Amino acid sequence: MKRALGLTDLRLARKNIAPLASRTPLSRSTIRAFLHLMRALGAFHLARYITRRGLRIICYHGFALADEYKFRSTLFIREDLFRRRVAYLRGKGYPILPLSEALEELYAGRLPPCAAVITMDDGWLGVYSVGLPIIKELQVPTTVYVATDYVENPMPVYTVASSYLFWRTKSKRVTLPRGLGTFDLGSQVDEAESLAQKFGALLPPAERLEFLKDLADALDVSFAEIETKKLFRVMNEDQLRRLDQAGVDIQLHSHRHEWPLYDRGMAEAEIAENRRFLEPIASHALEHFCYPSGVYGLHQGEWLAALGVKSATTIDPGLNFADASRFALRRIVDGGKVSDIEFAAEMTGFMEVVRWFRQRRLFSRPPWWLVQRDTDKASGTGS
Repeated sequence: MKRALGLTDLRLARKNIAPLASRTPLSRSTIRAFLHLMRALGAFHLARYITRRGLRIICYHGFALADEYKFRSTLFIREDLFRRRVAYLRGKGYPILPLSEALEELYAGRLPPCAAVITMDDGWLGVYSVGLPIIKELQVPTTVYVATDYVENPMPVYTVASSYLFWRTKSKRVTLPRGLGTFDLGSQVDEAESLAQKFGALLPPAERLEFLKDLADALDVSFAEIETKKLFRVMNEDQLRRLDQAGVDIQLHSHRHEWPLYDRGMAEAEIAENRRFLEPIASHALEHFCYPSGVYGLHQGEWLAALGVKSATTIDPGLNFADASRFALRRIVDGGKVSDIEFAAEMTGFMEVVRWFRQRRLFSRPPWWLVQRDTDKASGTGS
């Protein structure tokens, strides 16, 4: 028997989401309170029905090995958060599919309602030491996009490690190494960090590591502790190989974690270097890509297709329907700052409906919005 969504329900949804769709900034606590209200009123359940044919691709990065989650809670998540998210997906009836399978089903029109994919960016060491045991225990299909420059040149990832030093220091002033100047860390911390970032990034790997050590000394932060805990490192070749052997799908993320908007030759070189390094390790075909730092242009789909790449993910928020570009796939970025109610709002599609409302597309979706086909499967147990 067909189940119809009445226009009265859709108009009610439109009225309910108006506060979130406002251009006036709201505090996070206000947003969370509003989301709790919307869930209690059934708006999440309605949104899940409306968006049931959208693929939910979730984006994570690394797992915390020490206190990095306090420093960047989206970049380094805690083990308990990941376990809680997987429990939520399983308990609420969101099928977790491998990336390749999900995309094939999406574009063939066979995607199970509310299907989800789990991806992890960069190739951080914590994905192996903390994440892999959980992935194996819970049998979670996972795709890891790996940038390979720091695999080839083992050391802490400079941009993140140097930023951590400035976050960790208790010093009031710093004299930067290599005669870069003295700065007050109360009023000039951004200037000092920016200068250190730019200078270190231009150094070859060995010199960059020495500069990082000198910077730690200057800021009175123990570099030995960072090395002992192996903070801010990516997986080595052997760890990546074990990840692959455990069934994790290793895919492309550029070599240097750099991606040009208009230099096609540089883009091709980044993919070629990335592939050269990963091909002896990965048993899956290297045909899926994640744009580094979310930098991309729609014109780059032609570049990637010519290189044998079949999909590319962004960090643009949202769900993916059958009309989505394979080379501009949206993702739900999750992490420590994302509360359970905010995650549920994204997964049910409530926030997607809000985005449609803001973009004046709330009533411009295809007719399948209004009437569910007899062939549709049940869409789960709720929000």
